[in-house]
Amino acid sequence: MGFSHAVLIAAILLASALPAWAASGNSCLECHQVHYAGQGSCSYCHRGNQRTNRKELAHSDLIRGRYAGFANSRSVELLSGNKLAEKAACRRCHVLNGTGNRLATNLDSLLWTTQPEAIRSALVNPALYMPNFHFSEKDLDRLVTTVLAGGLKGGKTLREPPLVVHFSNTESVKQNIFVKNCGSCHKLLSKRDGGLGDGIIGPNLSGLLSRFYPQTFEDNKPWDEERLKRWLKNPRAIRKNAVMRPIALKPEEWDQLLKTLATS
Repeated sequence: MGFSHAVLIAAILLASALPAWAASGNSCLECHQVHYAGQGSCSYCHRGNQRTNRKELAHSDLIRGRYAGFANSRSVELLSGNKLAEKAACRRCHVLNGTGNRLATNLDSLLWTTQPEAIRSALVNPALYMPNFHFSEKDLDRLVTTVLAGGLKGGKTLREPPLVVHFSNTESVKQNIFVKNCGSCHKLLSKRDGGLGDGIIGPNLSGLLSRFYPQTFEDNKPWDEERLKRWLKNPRAIRKNAVMRPIALKPEEWDQLLKTLATS
């Protein structure tokens, strides 16, 4: 037997003596059992660094098991989260899984730029013009899973430039038709006029005339200009127990309101 053959045999014997994690080059297996092997490597679902057994490095940017269903299109958590995102109408303000209004953060970028716990915190303590949905702990898990899954559709997304939204209390804003007539009960986020209104009695109206707003008009129909005009004229003609009072607008005021809503 030649020298090269001897070296090869020794290498094979040495590799067979190594623990599974070392032989595979996956240090995760030093502490964790294999599961969902058909999904791919540990780092596909959990991120982290599987090439080192130094815990602080291996767990860097780790996605915990409660959110790992984002990588499995058939996971119960992801399917439930998708339904919840539709019910909450997240896309009225955000892009999620490639579709939605761009009034606030593009959620598809968060898989690559933001820790899951930070996403969860943003849902628990919403930004100024974001509704507080009071999600349960389980629903928070499901929504974070859905947000992470959105980042897989278009591949790795580079960090986007910040979306500039102006919040102002100038006289011109105070005279805004939405602020004067709707702002005491409703809030609205718009591209043109920024955040408007400070009311929490009525629903958040961001994206009202877009296809992403909940279909809450009569008989679960979507909102449009004509239906909004009918509603403002006499809410109780549409919903007999409505507590909102009629809003009488002059033609020029109606045009101004539509211009604001068109950018929301």
